[in-house]
Amino acid sequence: MVFNALASLALVMIVAGLGLLAISVTLTRRARRHGRYLKALLQLGGQNLEPLAVAGAAWPILQGAGWGYLCLGGDWFGHAVRLELGQVSDAMGKRRPAHMMAFQIDSETDVRLKLELMHKEGTGDNWLFAEQLARVVALLLETSLRTRTQALSAALAERAALSLYLQHDMRNLAQWVIWVGADFGACCNDQALLGMAKRLQKNAPLAKERAQRLITALGHQPADDHAQCIDLGEALSTAAHLAGLELEVVGNANGWIAQVLLVRALDNLFTNLAANWRARVQARPVIHVHSLPANADDPAMAQIHFISPWQSSEAPLAPEKLFEPFASGRPGGLGLGLYQARKSLLKAGGRLNAVQTAQGLEFTLLVPLCKP
Repeated sequence: MVFNALASLALVMIVAGLGLLAISVTLTRRARRHGRYLKALLQLGGQNLEPLAVAGAAWPILQGAGWGYLCLGGDWFGHAVRLELGQVSDAMGKRRPAHMMAFQIDSETDVRLKLELMHKEGTGDNWLFAEQLARVVALLLETSLRTRTQALSAALAERAALSLYLQHDMRNLAQWVIWVGADFGACCNDQALLGMAKRLQKNAPLAKERAQRLITALGHQPADDHAQCIDLGEALSTAAHLAGLELEVVGNANGWIAQVLLVRALDNLFTNLAANWRARVQARPVIHVHSLPANADDPAMAQIHFISPWQSSEAPLAPEKLFEPFASGRPGGLGLGLYQARKSLLKAGGRLNAVQTAQGLEFTLLVPLCKP
């Protein structure tokens, strides 16, 4: 009798073990299948799909995991969209209604989407695996949408920055025209008029170059922003001529900088500061240029140093506002000149600093030194 009981217990244990083994094998197979589905979904994430194409591309994988119905609908940049895949009847279980999951995916006021899925099971390991896959699909859709909207935001920001640059470049060119007109109007004899005509002839190619640059930018043609070796003394004199100034450049150095960045920085500087120099009848402005060796903090740099005198009617800006956008110390000024000059030099790996002194604003420009 004891033997029979032991034999029965052993048989029960064998059957239980076989049952656990079968369950383990089944779960292992399902886990492997789930792993393949998950890998396939992650591969979709690397295909740079359009946001509205993500659900359709993922649908065969979701079907394999037991999802019977998918609906993606809502507002897409003002346009109503709706995608239905599968049948509601396919998602209905034999004894219970379909189990649903829903995800709301928005992007500010431009996009409002709702992703709904129906599964015939709502419990068990099949449901747990399928639920994870559905969440991955929703995450893929949201990531694709975020990538699209971030690219749009970046493009709009770039266009806004370009608009600011163009606005100030056009103002600089208009300021040059005003100065030329004022200088011609002040000529009181033929000799002075001839002198102004010669000066205009000298500056005309520079003005033409700046106008061509504006036309290129307005036509959305890419500017050459590759660094090159530039004679800084010559670049300073050229920018000063366009602002109606004659400089005395002491020393010289060659900078390693994109021409478009250097021209923008110097144009904005001299256009903003020319009125200060032109208002004073004195010797030509002196600008010092020399090379600085590399140190622990900086590579070898070319340093440009000068002082812009105060005007008697000028109300100095607070030091922290010198390079702040839209902060201007001049009546009618846009407050973008010094800001754009500094941004251009920073983009080139240089710097622009200014301190207030009794004589005026003392500027220091650092430009990467041309490699020998």
